[in-house]
Amino acid sequence: MSDQQQQQQQVPPIYDAQEQSEESKRLDAIFDDLETKQPDTLDIASKALIERIAIFLGVLFGVTVLSNNFPPPYLKGNTVAKTMIIISLVCFLCSIAAATLGMQVRSYRRYTHNVTETGRELKRMLRYKLAYLRVANTWFALGTVALAVLLIVIIWSL
Repeated sequence: MSDQQQQQQQVPPIYDAQEQSEESKRLDAIFDDLETKQPDTLDIASKALIERIAIFLGVLFGVTVLSNNFPPPYLKGNTVAKTMIIISLVCFLCSIAAATLGMQVRSYRRYTHNVTETGRELKRMLRYKLAYLRVANTWFALGTVALAVLLIVIIWSL
């Protein structure tokens, strides 16, 4: 390939400059606001997930432990139910761990005279929080499915 062809491929396309409409200004403002609040939103989502997990752990605790005598009759000899209890408990605990890691207070570098590095640090922070929140949501979904299977197995055995 010639040098001229390589230069033509590297040049970004040039668009006709137009003045922004009111609609595009409004959309830019909305996205700027979302971008500014994203770290707080991810932390709030992690906290809300932990609250939901606590509720589901309460349901799991109620199904498995609360009875006049332990273990409840519907769990005696029911290997599938016992397995689902362990799986859902492990999934919920892993979800809590991931959500907690995602919102854990960490130190971040602040480059006061280098906007590019500050932007990269912000992107790293958001990727970190988002990754742990996704992992936590996945574990939560798996735990919820295991809890649903547990309830189905218990109802089926009655």
